[in-house]
Amino acid sequence: MKVLIALALLSLAALANAAARKPLPARYDHFKVYRTFIEDDEQLVEFKKVHHTIEIHILHDIQGPNRSYDVIVGPLFQHAFERILEDLEVDYKIIVEDLQELLDSSAYDEDADMDWETYHPLDKIYDWVDEQCDAHDFLECKVIGHSYEGRPIKSVRLSKREGNKAIFIEGNIHAMEWISSATVTYILNQLINSDNAGMQRLSEEYDWIVVPMVNPDGFVYTHEVERLWRKNRRPNGYANATGPCYGIDMNRNFDFHWSGAGWNIEDPCDHWFGGDEPNTEREILALQDFVSSFDDGYIRSYMAFHAYGQYVLLPYGHSTTEFPPNYDQMMRIAAAFADGAEDAYGSEFTYGASGLLNYPVSGAAKDWAYGVKNIPFTCTVELRDKGTFGFFLPSNQITEVGVEVTEGLKSLVDKAADEGIFD
Repeated sequence: MKVLIALALLSLAALANAAARKPLPARYDHFKVYRTFIEDDEQLVEFKKVHHTIEIHILHDIQGPNRSYDVIVGPLFQHAFERILEDLEVDYKIIVEDLQELLDSSAYDEDADMDWETYHPLDKIYDWVDEQCDAHDFLECKVIGHSYEGRPIKSVRLSKREGNKAIFIEGNIHAMEWISSATVTYILNQLINSDNAGMQRLSEEYDWIVVPMVNPDGFVYTHEVERLWRKNRRPNGYANATGPCYGIDMNRNFDFHWSGAGWNIEDPCDHWFGGDEPNTEREILALQDFVSSFDDGYIRSYMAFHAYGQYVLLPYGHSTTEFPPNYDQMMRIAAAFADGAEDAYGSEFTYGASGLLNYPVSGAAKDWAYGVKNIPFTCTVELRDKGTFGFFLPSNQITEVGVEVTEGLKSLVDKAADEGIFD
């Protein structure tokens, strides 16, 4: 009996230690989000140094002057941050007074059914994918690989007719961009279950290949530990004063002009670290192998969904002067998406080469899909909004985002067909 009691006590102690080791979710009570406007190179040089002296979280790649950058600052450093901005004569405004209140407005119920009125955790998304796969014989569902922590990366291929060309869609390569997988699953649900004649036609005339969650480890981490996490969760072999550094920005890790442009892509502890070399991440390799498993010429469009800014970003990202041979054609197709999306609720999407329009960045999925796999129309769709909520878009906008994107997709596919993309 004493042995049993001792074992029970040891088990309880082990459980208590495990619970103690599990990190509590980060909270952002009274954290503010500042929008700063950097006018010139002199301000930019000093702005880049701020994170060395006080604790801040910059939400964007820093590329150049004449741009705005959103910065999260906790209550302990807000006064100091404002003083620095004033000393630098940097214009700013506070766009979120209490970040935790904003995050709480999109809190989710883990027991709720899958819908597009709230954000959902990974298990709920995957359960819904499995249910759809079991219910429809025109769906081919695969696990294309596993993440660093062993989670499956699932795919759905919808094909109702032999001989169709395919459109490839991927979501949530960046963990914190919850609206990405929400929108991708909305599109997939419409293709599978909608009675809308336009969506039914798209599902009959084209094959659709969907990977709703490229970064499952990072996504789970944003739900359980750190809402602001961007990268995957592989220990990258480096450390700083806070301890080991984790993760690679997987949309900087594709082997096409890798490491050619971007801010802090060489800082292994930063949000945008692209790795010591390209193609290091098992999630990226699984995605590339999956794309490459199809016959050449079958996939005619590759679309990556991200947040935020309301852009349709075309190749290339690494340059402001180099453009694809069929860039004019791609611009006409992107314009069709923007027109269709705007018809729904008036949301305006800007379109053009990402290096020219947004900021130079290299190693992105869309550029690899175009430059290596020769897919003739590729893009990154940056979803709502233009900055009012940014990465923390409230869940009550998910359905509207889904509607406007599906309307944009209808127009995009029709225009791409007119342009001969699917020939």
